[in-house]
Amino acid sequence: MIKNVSDIAEKGFKKINILNGAKKIQDIFSEEEIECFCAYDHDELVGVVTKKELVVAHPNRIVADIMSDRYRCIDSATPIWKVKEIFDTYKNIEIILLEDQGELVGYVTRTILNMELNKSIDLLTGLYRSDYIFYNAYNLLKEAQEVSVIFMDVDNFGCIDKQYGHIIGDDILRSIARILKENTDQKSFLCRYAGDEFAIVAPYSMEHSERIAKNIIKAIHSYTFPKDIQVSVSIGISGYTLDKENSLNTLKPIMNMINDASLLSTKAKEKECSAIITNMGVIA
Repeated sequence: MIKNVSDIAEKGFKKINILNGAKKIQDIFSEEEIECFCAYDHDELVGVVTKKELVVAHPNRIVADIMSDRYRCIDSATPIWKVKEIFDTYKNIEIILLEDQGELVGYVTRTILNMELNKSIDLLTGLYRSDYIFYNAYNLLKEAQEVSVIFMDVDNFGCIDKQYGHIIGDDILRSIARILKENTDQKSFLCRYAGDEFAIVAPYSMEHSERIAKNIIKAIHSYTFPKDIQVSVSIGISGYTLDKENSLNTLKPIMNMINDASLLSTKAKEKECSAIITNMGVIA
């Protein structure tokens, strides 16, 4: 459900000595199409040489002259979303080296990561898909924060889609996505969960999240949708805290938490348009 960086890593790299000539490395690059060279001084990793350095390097130089220190080393089991955070934090690095028990096992570049993350973006709405909020819910709970999941289901969307067609239906979903973006702050995480379902993971109390939900309902109610179609959503909110005596080791509690919010949104549909149902629990 949440990919680790090892799942997308390039394994083709080569260890080189800092005294190797640049011409030798350029030849290997051309002949073997290896684009990442890890530079060592004896047994110590001290730099990297990539295509970027090789294309401008004078062949008479040595590796020590052309290598870059703009890299980071991380564990190969690191989630890809954490790698995104690292790249976002360190704007000057273009490559991250992966280690498994102290041994280099691969690398990932910004380009490789962005290509993978693009698969997690819903093309219709531009929102991330569900794995994005699984990762962030997991992080929030690990930090012992109270977490709420706001799960939204568009009322009677199937009927709207059938009556007005997929083009209008898609336009409505895009409009709802924009409304949700405008009502989601930087501490919260929004995704298109599936079909006409959206979810927000927020580091807030149930009361705070219920206020967010009411603002969303109000914004959707006041929005003018195509053909003046009346659109509403039913919302389920599940709130959780992590028992301080226990640690969070698996994603199963997160899956249960999001599933609970989904079930609550289904129950809300049985009441009336734009209903909200909430529930609070503790992950033990």
